[in-house]
Amino acid sequence: MTDVNYTAEMVAQIEAAQPLDLAKAKALGAQLDRGYRSIIAKAKREGFEYISKPAPAKKKAAPSKADMVAAICAAIDTDELDGLEKATGSALNKLLSNLK
Repeated sequence: MTDVNYTAEMVAQIEAAQPLDLAKAKALGAQLDRGYRSIIAKAKREGFEYISKPAPAKKKAAPSKADMVAAICAAIDTDELDGLEKATGSALNKLLSNLK
């Protein structure tokens, strides 16, 4: 199967730019009159090295509101506090830290 969208010279330019990243792909896209996503896809199809940007950092695991309300109930020795789970997480956290 031949790819008519890219000539052998274009593929050689992409290969010469290895390792590709987003900035290089955008520059090549402008130079070759192709979209940068097309450049990235072609590079991956040809087996050329492409360095993707790192994934964003994950959030820290914070206790849920239900867990904080349960901890507050345990701290003041009561069974339940209806409606407290509707408070903000920061307010529950402050209350819990002041009870300890």
